[in-house]
Amino acid sequence: MKISKLAIDIGHNVQFDGGAVGIRSENELNYEVGTKLIEKCRAAGLTVINCTPSRAISLYDSLNKRVEAANNNNADFFISIHHNLCTGGHGSEILCIPGGRAEEVAKIILPEIAKLGFTNRGVKSRNDLFVLKNTNMSAILIECAFCDSPIDMNNYNPESMAEAIFKGICNAFELNSSERNNPAEQPNYYTVVRGDTLCSIAKRYGTTVQKITSLNNISNADIIYIGQKILIK
Repeated sequence: MKISKLAIDIGHNVQFDGGAVGIRSENELNYEVGTKLIEKCRAAGLTVINCTPSRAISLYDSLNKRVEAANNNNADFFISIHHNLCTGGHGSEILCIPGGRAEEVAKIILPEIAKLGFTNRGVKSRNDLFVLKNTNMSAILIECAFCDSPIDMNNYNPESMAEAIFKGICNAFELNSSERNNPAEQPNYYTVVRGDTLCSIAKRYGTTVQKITSLNNISNADIIYIGQKILIK
């Protein structure tokens, strides 16, 4: 089951939608894993839609913007990156609406994460989660590990986690070695909306203000306008 356009949502990381706080901050972990995963998928030739909003005025607005980004860009599949919190819990699990493509993909990705040494807590049915039930495409939510678990957080490596998820994606969507070794450059444009700054855009896409200004010949990093298309690589 091949795809060409993947939606990746870096969980939380926006106003009114904060993540869990344990030994490590979920926001921080989600961002580290999510940005590395996006880079790997783009390098493999996939068009990646980063569904993480730059701002939100409510929890509903945050969740809805993530879904709209995937739906409006006609993504083939949706992945949301999260980390769990539950005193005494540890391990990795993937949440999805069961019985279809999402469950099939989850069962391919989760064993790759377990190979890192995390307890495989299984693929779990969640029909109630906003981003799973409102995306037009099949969707999964990955709970990579427990951010309050000493077992999970001891020597936790975001790069290794992102690579494990990426390997699962390659297996699930038949990305072969030639595609991975000879990545196609995919131009990626972001349209500025109210409240955006180059700093917030750079954080969202895992790049720097300096790189964005250089790519777009922007002389003053403090001046951008609504509707402006920003090239991001």
